[in-house]
Amino acid sequence: MAENWVIYNKQENIEHVVAKHQIAPVVARILRNREIPEDETALFLHPEPEKLQNPFLLKDMQKAVDMLTDTIREGKKIRIVSDYDVDGIMSNYILYTGIHNLNVNGNIVDYVIPDRVKDGYGINNQMIEQAKQDGIHTILTCDNGIAAIEQIALAKSLGLQVIVTDHHEPPYTENENGTKEYMTLDADAVVNPKQPDCNYPFKELCGAGVAYKLIEALYVNRQDEDFIHSLIPLVAIASICDVVILQNENRIFVKNGLKMFSRSCASIPFPESSILTMM
Repeated sequence: MAENWVIYNKQENIEHVVAKHQIAPVVARILRNREIPEDETALFLHPEPEKLQNPFLLKDMQKAVDMLTDTIREGKKIRIVSDYDVDGIMSNYILYTGIHNLNVNGNIVDYVIPDRVKDGYGINNQMIEQAKQDGIHTILTCDNGIAAIEQIALAKSLGLQVIVTDHHEPPYTENENGTKEYMTLDADAVVNPKQPDCNYPFKELCGAGVAYKLIEALYVNRQDEDFIHSLIPLVAIASICDVVILQNENRIFVKNGLKMFSRSCASIPFPESSILTMM
């Protein structure tokens, strides 16, 4: 027996959407049913990489770029600390590769991926103490760190520079009147679109998306668009695995990343002894 499919019909005039974007009425109806905002319709239909937001709109981005630039130029050691899930590993790889390619003073960047059982989630005190023993100058977190208040305070007390990149909600306490009071993080720079005082237009990036933004900003004065573009498939993997909303910039990353995968993976940079080549 044949089934009859009926498109849910919100009570909204879609004729102007059909005319403006030159799309079929059924497509316009689906967009409205999915509650895609009118001002995001063009981006949803045509999610091109050129429409990605300026990374310097993220709070502390300029500060993070300046600190990393100085650290790399001076040949001081950087250690990346990620989460152990797909988003964390992709974030770690994006940062490692981007910094590795800028490294003109020898191999100054390495990474730590926590063991799920032994270490648990994110950065811990033992990792920080080990970084101090290893002569690390800068700890760079990805997909974690926004809630590591005690751990980052320890790092600062040991004289380490700390840059946090994350996409999770900042920790807070709720007052009796229901207002949120966000806890203070003692890092030198915190790049996270979900910070209450961050004006970045899109808040739902995954950790790899935030890491990508940092590398994009770090390369802003270099003619290396092909390298930056080659990292998009890694953000696509992380976005899918972290189940973020597939709108706005996430849609740009996923659509273009999957298209790049369908053609070839040969363009993705794999430095010797990198995270992914060791897996």
